Amino acid sequence: MNEHPGGATPVTRGERPERAGHGGLRALDADRFDAAAAVGGWRGILESVAPTLVFVCVLAVRPDALVPALAGSLLVSAAALLARLLGRQPLTQVLGGGALAVISALWAWRSGSATNFYATGLVINAVWLAVTGGSLLLRRPLVGLLLDAWHAASGSGRGEQSAAAARRHALGTAILAAMFALRLAVELPLYLAGEAAVGALGIARLLLGLPLFAVTVWFVWLVVGPALRRAPAPAPQG
Repeated sequence: MNEHPGGATPVTRGERPERAGHGGLRALDADRFDAAAAVGGWRGILESVAPTLVFVCVLAVRPDALVPALAGSLLVSAAALLARLLGRQPLTQVLGGGALAVISALWAWRSGSATNFYATGLVINAVWLAVTGGSLLLRRPLVGLLLDAWHAASGSGRGEQSAAAARRHALGTAILAAMFALRLAVELPLYLAGEAAVGALGIARLLLGLPLFAVTVWFVWLVVGPALRRAPAPAPQG
């Protein structure tokens, strides 16, 4: 579950500027949901999708071209990093994506199996499923913890702290857990099928990546938003 700081949600009429969400779960704190901003804006979308898309396309043309496919994916990530460096823009998202691309490429290259390019993503989704599920079992829903941390870091008022809000946080966390479970349910059998399913696995990764994440965050926003929007805005500083 990544935050995507590549774009910012514009402050819309009636929205509190200090609570304008941008990127990932920060979008939950906005008065109006912006799907593009939730996944980092169009630039963030391109940076996240392009490395995998290049990998899939190269292997679709030449199924035996594992090394060129890995090299193309890494070059795209490097180009995104260089563009942000030259533009003096935040590097958080592109560095995370670049590190993931390097680890995935090394795993696939060392094993000689194209399917292992996607193994890192499977591990990450499994970890997040365990985290979200564990937070529900401990009755400390991850969505509530992240929103509290975001409010504390931004200096804005905390959301509603009632039992109803806690139930909303739990439901929002369950929705996130369902997203990770769905990814694993679709991608793991394709991964276990081996090289014969590498193209299908790549397509599944693209479809279950940012598009599913945007839809999931929207559902979470619908669930937890009412409690957040009932919270009073912080008093203006003298």
